[in-house]
Amino acid sequence: MRKVNVFLTSCLAIAALSCSKDDAKELASDPDPDGVNAQEEVLLDVNAVSNGVTIDGATKKQGSPVPNGDIEFSLDYKKQTAFQKNGFNIEFKAPEGFAGAYVQLKDENGMADTYFDIPASATTGVSNKAPKTIERGFFANKNAAKGSLASKGEDTSIDVNFEAAVSAGTFCYIICVYDGQGFVSQPSEVCVTVESWGGNVNLVADWEFTKEVDNGETINVGEEYCDDYDYTRNLDCNSGVTKEVTVDYCYTTDGLEITFKSDGSYSYVSDDTDKDVDWDASEASCELVYVEENSSYSSKGNWAYDEEQSRLTLVEFEYTDTYDGQTENGVEEDGYLIFDGKITLTADNLVITETDTYEGEEEVYQYHFNKK
Repeated sequence: MRKVNVFLTSCLAIAALSCSKDDAKELASDPDPDGVNAQEEVLLDVNAVSNGVTIDGATKKQGSPVPNGDIEFSLDYKKQTAFQKNGFNIEFKAPEGFAGAYVQLKDENGMADTYFDIPASATTGVSNKAPKTIERGFFANKNAAKGSLASKGEDTSIDVNFEAAVSAGTFCYIICVYDGQGFVSQPSEVCVTVESWGGNVNLVADWEFTKEVDNGETINVGEEYCDDYDYTRNLDCNSGVTKEVTVDYCYTTDGLEITFKSDGSYSYVSDDTDKDVDWDASEASCELVYVEENSSYSSKGNWAYDEEQSRLTLVEFEYTDTYDGQTENGVEEDGYLIFDGKITLTADNLVITETDTYEGEEEVYQYHFNKK
């Protein structure tokens, strides 16, 4: 178990500010001197990409799907981002009687030689795949799972993964849906940009977490923070008495360092202290008894910087989670999105701001890092 700390996707803000002439540390005027982001403009061969796509539960067929019915479905976007190995999700509002979907890649020369037949049983509810929702690590989501498309009302998701052969670049695809009677909708077209790893030399450094600003409240590293959510449950005492208790959830971020490397890889280690309930002792005393547990989380993966949207994305491929004296090591073959949002960057400071709407009110979280 990992504490539900905060972090993750949504409307954020970025600015690139230069230092004064007296400051020896200045942002590079060209954040991408090696042209990493230019690789994303390369038009990928759709047959090669199609051969490198995997969709669990799908069947690959020759030719192209043929629309033959008046079936409407909602897919309210024309562009999206994907990540190497991690892939992307196709999210849409499925029509009544939905039995499956056809997906075929295309470019300016036409369609790929094959298409994917994805039955409804191979789709899932909307999640956050490369946009996959995370439940662990410093970059965990505090409130509810938030997908970049969820607010548009989509309820069905197709998980598209890439093999290692799919590189940075662009391609398009069409999607049709079909019902149980064999009727096929008209296609919708979406163009995909597969992000390059890296892309901003100004991020390449070691960064040390200093504080969080949670809706105006500042929580410095090393300070305990307690959520103000009222969580009540019954405490069944050994004496036979049952009483309702309100459980506090408190944690301390003791330290976190994250390193961005020029090859597009990242690594971070966070150390935390959680205050948890000792239920055996609480039942014996008939009062809540809290104990402190030290935890540590390390993550390795790749980072991408979208220069058009000024977005930073972290995709995790390995992690080590130590909690309550037990260690779990994991490998994410397809990658796991741990952050996707915009940043504010100066020569010495990195600020990541998350905004969310909770019970109709906007909440704003900022995470401040100093360059070491």
